Amino acid sequence: MVNDMIKKRESMKGNIIDIVIVVILIAVVALAVVKMTGSKSTAIGAVDSDQDIVLTTYTGFIDQVRMATVNAFHEGDKLFDKKTGVYIGDIMTIEHEPMYRNVPDGEGGLKKLVFPDYYSVTLTIDGPIVEEEQGYFIGDSVELKANSEMKVYTKYAMPIMKVSDIAM
Repeated sequence: MVNDMIKKRESMKGNIIDIVIVVILIAVVALAVVKMTGSKSTAIGAVDSDQDIVLTTYTGFIDQVRMATVNAFHEGDKLFDKKTGVYIGDIMTIEHEPMYRNVPDGEGGLKKLVFPDYYSVTLTIDGPIVEEEQGYFIGDSVELKANSEMKVYTKYAMPIMKVSDIAM
């Protein structure tokens, strides 16, 4: 009889240890789920839900493109950041002009000449921007700065755009 009680007690210890291990595993899985689906990071550039997203107009400049690229832009096209895939705005207006280069004139000066078959494009873009102390941000990770370059794309084109003006 004493042997039976010892065996039951040993089997109960095994069951208790098994239960404790299962509870710990459940807690670890629950913690992982909370971390994966929990609140967004508060790192620089992260957008908190209480921040105001403002539709803002900014200007992008694209230099040295051919007419096929100019014609690939359409008013109303959605513009995305190539690096992150984040939507950065809608193209509102498109302006293009022939591209000029400064060329030596042979007398020690420079002469401004048309660079044949190449154009400069200016896009006016309306996009959802968050203003923070550190700067302007689009989405969680795209920082918008004057004179910064970013590879962007639309449905038909993928140039490098330089942000030239942000109107807040």
